[in-house]
Amino acid sequence: MTDASIERPAGDRTALDRFLALIPVAAGAIVILMILFWEAAVRKTPTIFVDELKWAQLSRAIADTGRAAQRGEPASFKSLYSFVIAPAWWLHSTAAAYTAVKYLNMTVMACAAIPMWFLARRLVSANAAAIAALGTLCTSAFFYAPFLLPEVLAYPTFCLCAYLCVRALAGDGRGWVIAAVCGCVLAVAVRTQLVCISAAFAVAAAVLWVIGPRGRKLRAGWSRSDTAGAALLCLGALILLNALISHHSNEWAVVTQTYRSRMWRLALEAGSALVIGLGILPAIAGLASLWLPERKGDPGWRAFAAFTGAAIFAFGAYTGIKAAYLSVTFGTFVEERNLIYLAPLLIVGALVYFSARRPSPVALVTSSIVCGWLVLGYGYQLGYPYFEAPGYGIAVMANRAFHWDQDTIRLALAAMFVVSIVVCALPFVRRPLGLVRPAVLGIAALGIAVWALAGEVTSARGAQAAATQLDANLPQPLDWVDRLSGGSGVTYLGQMIGNDIGLALTEFWNRSIEHIWTLDGTAPGPGATLTPDLARPDGTLRFDPGLPYVLTDNGVSMIGKTLKTNGSLSLVRVTHPWRLRETYLGRSPDGWIANRHDGTYAYFGPAKRGLLTVDVSRTGLCAPGKPPTRVTLRIGPVALNSQRAPVVTHPTTVRRFLLPFCKHRPVQLRTTAPVAVEMHVDDLALGTDFGLSDTREFGAQFSGSFKPSR
Repeated sequence: MTDASIERPAGDRTALDRFLALIPVAAGAIVILMILFWEAAVRKTPTIFVDELKWAQLSRAIADTGRAAQRGEPASFKSLYSFVIAPAWWLHSTAAAYTAVKYLNMTVMACAAIPMWFLARRLVSANAAAIAALGTLCTSAFFYAPFLLPEVLAYPTFCLCAYLCVRALAGDGRGWVIAAVCGCVLAVAVRTQLVCISAAFAVAAAVLWVIGPRGRKLRAGWSRSDTAGAALLCLGALILLNALISHHSNEWAVVTQTYRSRMWRLALEAGSALVIGLGILPAIAGLASLWLPERKGDPGWRAFAAFTGAAIFAFGAYTGIKAAYLSVTFGTFVEERNLIYLAPLLIVGALVYFSARRPSPVALVTSSIVCGWLVLGYGYQLGYPYFEAPGYGIAVMANRAFHWDQDTIRLALAAMFVVSIVVCALPFVRRPLGLVRPAVLGIAALGIAVWALAGEVTSARGAQAAATQLDANLPQPLDWVDRLSGGSGVTYLGQMIGNDIGLALTEFWNRSIEHIWTLDGTAPGPGATLTPDLARPDGTLRFDPGLPYVLTDNGVSMIGKTLKTNGSLSLVRVTHPWRLRETYLGRSPDGWIANRHDGTYAYFGPAKRGLLTVDVSRTGLCAPGKPPTRVTLRIGPVALNSQRAPVVTHPTTVRRFLLPFCKHRPVQLRTTAPVAVEMHVDDLALGTDFGLSDTREFGAQFSGSFKPSR
């Protein structure tokens, strides 16, 4: 007998065999990562404010000083994510640093595949574990990867903690228990929501103890009254726990006492987005894997099933409570964003289900009913993208590419639901299927991956389009303030700002901007701000920061050398003490006095005498037959009110006139500076009455200028 005739045992694989087996997995990983890194590459600028600006501020301060801060003021680091991206800001160019952050984000988030491979490998074959790892890279969670958000670190942190918790619950030793506890503590420092991991760990441990040998031994001699007493004791403990949490959490107290039905509805809607984003099949099979009678003796499966079930409950409750609370205080959203961590567990569960010889038909029917209700019982958010629930991406793609409405999308999802049930029924077929079953499962796995990636890419393209549009509307180059100031300190000074995304982007791209201040207290967060009110009527401001440059906005003008004007922004090299040249109060960036009757223009100098021109207009509001409104202009020397803002206390000139719609009225007079003009409009006009989408109440457009005498 020759050596060639001796068959090599199946488990005795050579290095070449192992290398060849890795090629399909490596190819799949490369394709998926290429798609994900492309998403990061094409994203032009941050778009989610104030969140992305906040994390940029914190991480930049850590990179510069080693301590977290916002606009120079010490602050909590909020999340370990701030430290992860801090090294990227050591790059001198903001564009290079932002690019580095995006790629770092994608790399960190992709690391989630590693612990999920190890977790799956405890339950299924190496090939199936590789599919679980690849599936972890295909979930809607990767929509958040190019954003400056803690979800980037929270996703792989959850996957790592899930692996540690399952190992600990499986009884693999005290070391794993210590590692799991440490992981749970660390997870809260990444994102506070991940306290749900600790809750899931504790609940799963309690369940396993109750159904385990010690729990059965304890209950062996119990009578029915003993069981009822224990149940009442547990109920009392839950009531006490609810009171304790309500005392420390206003969100919990408000929602659980007043909005319980809304909490359940919003939690289920978030689950609907998660199931749709996963492709339905992994959700059905994943839930069905939580009850497999044939694996009751496997401590690894028991630990996985207990932890996954507890995690679904914990994260679902958190999502419902948060969404319900937001619906009361801010707005109603489908918060799949808080459920994205469950997707890898369901993918692993699906592989466990298909590896079983005899799954439970009861479990399959139950999971099918639950998933069918989630998929077909709710509507679909079709925003492009819907930031809080990127799992709807596949529905958005159908709506945009094929012009499908809600009913048509529901029919398509119903068809996918039926196909998923048919595939999940394959393990119940007892006749020999040969290569048919592996082929069907392989095609199903590929189809689910394409489905999930198509939805995720659609959502990512929507975010990319929003970023591109913002980038096109910003002054170019984006870091123009840094270039002109040479990195020296800049103070932003404006009025009537509010939540201006353009300002937030300007602050993000120009690291030399150290302060965001306004004359009327309307400066947006995040971080500290200040109102440098007038020290004297000549325009001298208090709280001079001593920085060489001021970036003025929305009608604010400083005495100094203007280096460049970009739209409403002007970069000025100032002398100290710093002084205003002119300013408005109460005028919106588009020139309107809106949602109010009064506005002020003040000129301080340096010219002392000249021609003051004031223009009052309603040219943007045109409608025949509507009566004009009365306008009063009070003009006189600048005085300071109790808030140290410019006012006219002793007018030297008062002009009253009627201002028709679609007309303007100029007023000119020679006067002496400093001078202020107060305008009062008697009647406001609702923009929607003139066919505008702007819902403000308009007074008048208001502008002033002062031309020095020769």
